[in-house]
Amino acid sequence: MSSLQQYSLNFNKSLSYNFQGGNLSSDSGLLIIRSFVEKLEIKPLLADIFKDYSYKKHSFSSIAEQLIYTTIAGYRHDDDSDSLRNDPVFTNVLDKNSLASQPTISRFINSLDEKAIASLNKLLQNIFEKGNDLNTTSNIVLDIDSTNFETHGKQEGSSYNYHYGEKGYHPLMLFNGLNGDLIKTELREGSVYTSKNAKDFLEPVFKWLTEKYPSATIVLRGDSGFASSEIYDLCHEYNVEILIKLKSNAILKKLSDYVVSEFMNEFGLDYSKYHVMYDEFDYKADSWSNSLRVICKVERDSEQLLPRVNFIATTFNSEPKNIVRAYNKRGNMENFIKEAKLDFFMDTSSHSSFTANAAKMLIKALAYNIINIMKRAVFPVDMHKSRLSSIRTSIIKIACRCIKTGRKIHFKLCSNSPYQNQFNTIIKNIECFRPNN
Repeated sequence: MSSLQQYSLNFNKSLSYNFQGGNLSSDSGLLIIRSFVEKLEIKPLLADIFKDYSYKKHSFSSIAEQLIYTTIAGYRHDDDSDSLRNDPVFTNVLDKNSLASQPTISRFINSLDEKAIASLNKLLQNIFEKGNDLNTTSNIVLDIDSTNFETHGKQEGSSYNYHYGEKGYHPLMLFNGLNGDLIKTELREGSVYTSKNAKDFLEPVFKWLTEKYPSATIVLRGDSGFASSEIYDLCHEYNVEILIKLKSNAILKKLSDYVVSEFMNEFGLDYSKYHVMYDEFDYKADSWSNSLRVICKVERDSEQLLPRVNFIATTFNSEPKNIVRAYNKRGNMENFIKEAKLDFFMDTSSHSSFTANAAKMLIKALAYNIINIMKRAVFPVDMHKSRLSSIRTSIIKIACRCIKTGRKIHFKLCSNSPYQNQFNTIIKNIECFRPNN
């Protein structure tokens, strides 16, 4: 008979601990995640993607599912699954006797190819459709930007990026700026320019959205890195509206001289408060096929000596002030990227293969969209804007004991959880939820 090692605590010698508490889990909130995923019917969609791939014990689709759930629960590394192999919540959520180990996960990720990556991106769009009604969605704002995924080894395609001042990848990301849904993402080598291959990246999205949402107004919003003739022409071809910032140049400065002079005449000696003035004009760069309406914003903060001048190219007919306000909401995208990187670990590039890292990024993107749609569809109103890091603390990380009785399994959640009402509300809302088909 083996003895049970007890560890005493220095602040009170009458207290001790060990890790022999029984069939417990600290992630019982995954039960509601699985309930929502069941409504989205993601399990059969993953099975269809990986129908031609499987190991003897673990199908490729089940490993992809496992990575989605471990990501949501906050486990960044593949080898965390080794410790979770017999976790009662994970095994029941995944309908498995045990979880795939780190070597199995690694073999799975490194087996994926460009075809699998294309299929995962298609699934990302499929989830978007389930969370954005095809008949009632009237506006879609496509916020496009690049970001940096820092690397710390010899990953294929990783290189130094002078803009970020570090070595890594330089992926493109496309969000719906109105609700944060991730529409598409593409891993790229670290040294490529912001808008490199942006046309090829956007065109399939434009084609898909204009077919699926024919009555919706679609807007492309981006910074000056995406101010190119090929993107303007593509937007014109698919009837996509434009809100894109322009870099200042000699011609734009000349066209804006009048409003800058007017600004200085009116506010030049008043440094006590913020001042702003707007103007507009038509502008056509040499490489552009057509001229565009350009909004000029001249502003100066209190105690600032000279004004700042910004230019936004647009196809909208709205007032200049409204155009600037609409463009400035693009700042929300920084929060979407931040959550994707920090809470869903999308910037983790632990594999040496470029394709493997791209595939892992897309699996985490699926996790991101599941949670983002779930927040607005079934969460209490006061949790709609919560980040996953907060949701983990309140909803996911609830301890439970798993008890088997006859043919049933009971999960007895922590009696002292302060979020019992929210948990029960989410379960009820999931039962009423009907995804778009």
